[in-house]
Amino acid sequence: MKATLLAFSLAAALSGLSSAAHAAIVTGGGYTATDSTPFQWEELGTPSKTPVAGATRVLGNHDDSATGLINLGFNFSFFNQTYSQVQITSNGLLTFGGTTTNNSNMDLGQALPFSTMPMIAVAWDDWTTTYSGTDGVYYKTQGAPGSQSFTVEWRNTKKYDTASNSNSSPVSFEAVLYEGSNSIDFRYIDMETGGSLVNPDASLGATATVGIRDVDAHLNGRYLQWSNNQAVLTNNSVVRITTVAAPVPEPETYGMLLAGLGLMGFASRRRRPASNITL
Repeated sequence: MKATLLAFSLAAALSGLSSAAHAAIVTGGGYTATDSTPFQWEELGTPSKTPVAGATRVLGNHDDSATGLINLGFNFSFFNQTYSQVQITSNGLLTFGGTTTNNSNMDLGQALPFSTMPMIAVAWDDWTTTYSGTDGVYYKTQGAPGSQSFTVEWRNTKKYDTASNSNSSPVSFEAVLYEGSNSIDFRYIDMETGGSLVNPDASLGATATVGIRDVDAHLNGRYLQWSNNQAVLTNNSVVRITTVAAPVPEPETYGMLLAGLGLMGFASRRRRPASNITL
């Protein structure tokens, strides 16, 4: 009986663990990503398809489209390059120094069949805001100088599917770029698309690519891919991407370095030839 109660208590304890206890961590391209960040969501649009104060609505009733250059309101470092403007696509991408309306997501480590540029794939898929029940994309810069953030919300967008058209369910997700830390949050509040008559279910990112990529990443390895065609984007979840800090030597390492330099100096003095010798 005691063994049974112990097993039950252990199972109950395990079932009560938070999502952070099962956090996934992915590292690549000088960045690391984790899903241990507590979920939060910022609504930038209203049910009447109007932006909240300070926000702007774009790409309503659009398919395979991109905005022009949008000012972030601050400088953002991405793969050691500084950007102050970004472009947003209807297909779940943020791009720097150019854009693409390509709707066929790919592995971020492969060569892409279009002009390569630094990109943030929040949920790169074939989304559209032309179907009934869809809305558009919203963005907003806020905060005090030095600690501002830039948020982009893809609000009630649907997977493009000529067979099911508006029968699928809309999804909503957003990205936040942070000034100073240069970290990025991907937030997913509702990623259930429902079924399709001809295409596979796109729910939870099953047909999407998520991650970040630099120019020519297939050659230089500067990319981080969280997922590619995997149903891992659970509702009410956050993926946070941060830069990997350079390792700081331990005190013991400094001590060994100084000792080594001392030995090198001693050996140098021992090898110094005698001078002022009269034959």
